[in-house]
Amino acid sequence: MKRWFAGLLLVVLILGALLWFLPARWALPLLQARLRGIRLDGVSGTLWQGRAEQASIVNGPQLGRVAWTLSHRALLGDIRLGLDLRQPQWQLQGQVHRMSSTQLDLHDVTLHMNMAELGTQSWLHGQPQGQLDLQVPQAQLQGYWPMQLDVAGTWSHAVVHTPQGEVPLGALSLVVTGQSGAIQGMLTDDGSGPLQTAGRLSISPLGWDLQFHLVPRRDDPVLMSWLRSLGTPAADGTLELRYRGGLAQMNPVTRKP
Repeated sequence: MKRWFAGLLLVVLILGALLWFLPARWALPLLQARLRGIRLDGVSGTLWQGRAEQASIVNGPQLGRVAWTLSHRALLGDIRLGLDLRQPQWQLQGQVHRMSSTQLDLHDVTLHMNMAELGTQSWLHGQPQGQLDLQVPQAQLQGYWPMQLDVAGTWSHAVVHTPQGEVPLGALSLVVTGQSGAIQGMLTDDGSGPLQTAGRLSISPLGWDLQFHLVPRRDDPVLMSWLRSLGTPAADGTLELRYRGGLAQMNPVTRKP
């Protein structure tokens, strides 16, 4: 009886040690299944602290190098994951806690990105350039909808590249907060650029409302050409824009003061 118990204990200890130090490449099929559409190549390290030389969306773009830390509490069903995703033009770091099958808690998330990576944007009538830095101290997602949100960000050296030339916007600051699924946001410039910029955002599962108040600080033909591509400025150059509707459509309304 003692030999049987000792043998069983030894097997349990060996399995426990193997699981504790499980190589990430052995767990790759499990990781691929859980990530749903994300492919990992060049995997090394362990399941609990590993890395991949390349993460990419299946039949889609490459995301860059990724490193992760997974708490051993996952063995008890408590998923706590730290991610560090990097490529030359952008970096994303953050902590993820799965509260339930439909609820995620995000915290200490940071994003640094070269805005040129976005390419030409139809709503901007040009290609954004400059550096975007976002900080998300805390966010709670319910079924991928942000129920609570706290975001602060800056778009430094903001420029829009248009067929007519470069439109400098200075530095823009963004603050977004959300409570009970209702999100409010504000966009302002720092006063250094040729365009006074103020924006407001309200969004909920029922719809959204985005408003911009744009006032030129100097006579700039390229800037005025860009503003006219967005709407109809007033005599003094001021442009009021409003976009509102459901989440799947974008209906612009231009208002004159």
